[in-house]
Amino acid sequence: MKIKFNIDSQLPEERAEFWLHKMTDKMQRIAKDLSSDSDSLWCYQEDNVIPVSFDQIMLIEVVADKTYVYTLAEQFEYKERLYKVKEQLPYDFFTASRSSIINYHQIDHLEMVEGGNIDVILKNERRVQISRRRIKDLKARLGL
Repeated sequence: MKIKFNIDSQLPEERAEFWLHKMTDKMQRIAKDLSSDSDSLWCYQEDNVIPVSFDQIMLIEVVADKTYVYTLAEQFEYKERLYKVKEQLPYDFFTASRSSIINYHQIDHLEMVEGGNIDVILKNERRVQISRRRIKDLKARLGL
């Protein structure tokens, strides 16, 4: 695929145009990411509502019917269900199981555990188990 960027600071509006043989899942994700105006999630921390940048998010997890967003040092609550969060996230996020989504840029390493399972160890040393159904997807995402 040939890629060409034309930089013009005088453009009134940025635009992207693609010429494809067919629409693939990858191109749909790219189109979604490019057309999104949002680069953060609005989360709650006590009585404050705070935007948390996608690149700071390490893990999004459901615990006891509450959705939590974890960064390197902080924990926030998100007032929607996990599937609603997933709709807003860019391609950098990977569904690890029914209850967790990880930012694959925040993976420190993978650890093989008993029974052929894989745990992801994040940069904040948090451990997330990958469901058996998602192992193939994770390996493909990481190029393994």
